[in-house]
Amino acid sequence: MAKILIIDHTPQSRESLAYYLSHNGNIVTNASNIDDGLRQIGRQCYDIIVLDFRDPREDLTLLKQIQKNQPDAVVIIVSGFPSFSHVQLAIKEGAFDYLTKPVNADEVRFVVQRAVSYKKLRDMNLKLNIELSERNKVPEVTSIERAEELALVYQIGQEISSHLDLGAVLRTLVNKVTELLDAEICSVLLADRKSGILTIKAACGLDKDQVLKTRIESGHEISGWVMERREAILVEDIERDQRFGKRNNEKYYTHSFISVPLIVDDEAIGVVNINNRSSRELLTEDNLRLVKALAAQAAIAIENARLFTTLEGTYIHTFMALTSAIDMKDHYTRDHTEHVTEFGVAIAKEIGLSKKETNAIRQACLFHDLGKIGVHDSVLTNPGDLSADEWLEIRQHPTRGAMILRPLRFLGDIVKLVEQHHERFDGTGYPFGLKGEDIMLGARIMAVADSYDAMITDRPYRDALPRKKAVEELLGNRGVQFDPGVVDAFIRVLGQKQACEADVVIDQ
Repeated sequence: MAKILIIDHTPQSRESLAYYLSHNGNIVTNASNIDDGLRQIGRQCYDIIVLDFRDPREDLTLLKQIQKNQPDAVVIIVSGFPSFSHVQLAIKEGAFDYLTKPVNADEVRFVVQRAVSYKKLRDMNLKLNIELSERNKVPEVTSIERAEELALVYQIGQEISSHLDLGAVLRTLVNKVTELLDAEICSVLLADRKSGILTIKAACGLDKDQVLKTRIESGHEISGWVMERREAILVEDIERDQRFGKRNNEKYYTHSFISVPLIVDDEAIGVVNINNRSSRELLTEDNLRLVKALAAQAAIAIENARLFTTLEGTYIHTFMALTSAIDMKDHYTRDHTEHVTEFGVAIAKEIGLSKKETNAIRQACLFHDLGKIGVHDSVLTNPGDLSADEWLEIRQHPTRGAMILRPLRFLGDIVKLVEQHHERFDGTGYPFGLKGEDIMLGARIMAVADSYDAMITDRPYRDALPRKKAVEELLGNRGVQFDPGVVDAFIRVLGQKQACEADVVIDQ
């Protein structure tokens, strides 16, 4: 539950934000202008302030007043400016994040959840620092050690929270805990949201078979016991402990052991387990306190990553639906996106790109013609020569597609791939006239995949080319329109799939 103030000049936007944020017990207050907002800020304290950012001069002044009068509040900017230059300035001046108009329910809730998590983390660190300063009777060396511990917890917490990919969050947590405690075994188990079954999602010191086979019900074994009771435990010798000796069917855990629940909003979502130190020293209460502090921050980061994955999936499916609509409105290009994606991924794998790079190419291929949503049907289906204006409209689709995708920051370089997929290797392409390796490799791959599928497909202005002829066109444009290495890789792919009817000899 959070106290939220919305300062927005537009009634419709203000009402939408209030509706989206009024769930989960949040207390939402509205202000229709800056003066009203300042009055509300003077009356009570808020956890989060959502600020409509229209006039940089006035709104930056208000942002500074908020920071002065309510330094504990987290500020989120709402803006309709497509350039985001004003938003960037606000972020630089201390705003936490931004939303774009028209606001979207999922994005609003995701950003606000991140803000709430950030505030909890910041408040927790502040509390720990206050606790340290109040312990003035503790010997100086202990205070120094405690300060170092707090600094370390904060540093690791920041590193864990910097990721929005769940796998990266979990790997960072396991690696840091293992390194910090010199542990032989560390694992993170997360509960399935529907069944409640705990499974190992990241681990160090366990073999693959143990990781895959472990499935624990809430209340069962040690991990299930810790999760059900939401109680952290420290055991010197787990096999002699009366509570867990008979319960320990997780046989890979032996001797000295720590288990800490991962809790978000009073709900247990998983468990962190640490077992045995390489030095054979017992795990201590100080170790337990350290893991509990890290687990509190990790739980927030895990939930944020899950929310982000849900939001990311929602956006991707939305844009995939749009690209499918583009394919469907022109029966000549039906299934074009699917084919280009298949070819692009196959080339990436043939070249030996990493899983991450290949996935980026997959997504860019799915979105490569998104900008055609703004091109008139009469232009897309024109059976004759295009006029100068129509040709200009077609050439703008990579830029338009990039503009649509750019606000989705999690896409990263995928946006650039979409923008560059009509560049030519000799520098005569569009929209930027990039040349050679100045064009991103993924875009060079997309250019070959896109062109090949276009050539072997019927179009309004010509019949499909035979596959052999399409291959000859690719070969004839090596080093001109296409990257020679990419063409060669694609020819190998076609050969492997026996998609090319004739043997092709490449003159190296």
